Amino acid sequence: MTKKLLFVVGIFVGLVIAGIVCVTQIGITPTDTKIFQILHENKENLLSIDGVVGAGIARDEDNHIIGIAVYVEDNVTDTQEIPDKLDEFDVFIKRIGEASEFEKERMIIRSTRYRLLNVTTDKIVYQQNDNIVVTIKSKSNETVVFGNSVYDLFFEKWNGVSWEFYTGVIGVEVITYLYPEEIAEVDYLLGGQTDKPFPSGRYRVVSCGWLDHNGEIVYVWGYAEFTVE
Repeated sequence: MTKKLLFVVGIFVGLVIAGIVCVTQIGITPTDTKIFQILHENKENLLSIDGVVGAGIARDEDNHIIGIAVYVEDNVTDTQEIPDKLDEFDVFIKRIGEASEFEKERMIIRSTRYRLLNVTTDKIVYQQNDNIVVTIKSKSNETVVFGNSVYDLFFEKWNGVSWEFYTGVIGVEVITYLYPEEIAEVDYLLGGQTDKPFPSGRYRVVSCGWLDHNGEIVYVWGYAEFTVE
């Protein structure tokens, strides 16, 4: 009788322990799900950093999750804006050229445009009403397409925290092509539009276009920073 009682009590205790473990586990979020949520919460901030292509789960050689992988363009030299940690996870920076096809396919967030336009200006410091000469050259071996005759140029102004749209460059609305190795130039008078006088500050001129890569439309862009004194 005592043995039977001990047996029943043992089963009961085992069931209680199993139940407690089960309840405890219900509230635990899997690591990959946590990273998925964190990346989507930080998507706008991460993808707004120049050179960031996308992000996903970082794994070691044994396929264990070790943190968050942030993929950047191959020519990026300054990664200081990319955080060292997101929430509880370490951030690992990796050049997109070094990423495997598996990693590229498994990115949780990704940029919809690539910095494949080399945009430069004839100077880096200007005065209001100076003429600025903007040069655009493609870094791709495919033809880039633009929606107007001025290569969809526009200006952004630094507000102390982020870049914000300042004014566009008026051009003829006609499809314009930029072929590989071709160089395009656009002249613009800073302050030529009376409602946009270009007061002193930090600016950048941006060009955006698109290309057909293996039947897929890829959006490309580039920019050059300058100062107005």
